[in-house]
Amino acid sequence: MFPLAWLAVALSLSSFTIVAGGDCPGAHRNITMEAACREACGTAAAGEPMYQVCMRELGDDYRAGSVKEAYEFAYDVAWKAVASYGRTAGWADYVLGNGTLAGDAKAAYGLVAGGSYREAEAAMGNVCHRVMEDCGVELSGDYRTALRDVAACRDRLAKLPPPSASSLLTMVDKDYNLTLLAYLLGKLVGIK
Repeated sequence: MFPLAWLAVALSLSSFTIVAGGDCPGAHRNITMEAACREACGTAAAGEPMYQVCMRELGDDYRAGSVKEAYEFAYDVAWKAVASYGRTAGWADYVLGNGTLAGDAKAAYGLVAGGSYREAEAAMGNVCHRVMEDCGVELSGDYRTALRDVAACRDRLAKLPPPSASSLLTMVDKDYNLTLLAYLLGKLVGIK
């Protein structure tokens, strides 16, 4: 076999490959789903909540032991967050359309149906389009915008008396965890 062919075979079989490019030194590193969750969440313990969130979210699309380039995990969770924002905002808009809310509840649902959630969706959408190559410092602001905006909605809903926010608060809590997981997986590939 030619020397270049041996090199190609060795690189394709390696479990840890870094391809230089962009501001994402870890984006093209091959890694298992479990290792990505351990590294991103800072623990190997299955009892840790964010590790469980990571394994559940990635487990929807990958089977145990799946090896992918690290950016694929960050990309997939970012898209899941964007899709979830749309469902959550749609639900809030639907409830607002019923005309049954007033005062603080109406304002909190309005923040989710428009404003803050739309900004979070735009920021995370930008992450999705650029995480593979361009993740450096520029995307750090997008992740933080999404985290801030979803957290603001969560905090506002949490102040409402039950049952005003119960179902929507559950959805927003899930979105916050997805956003945080997206950020942690982004850090795995090189987000500052």
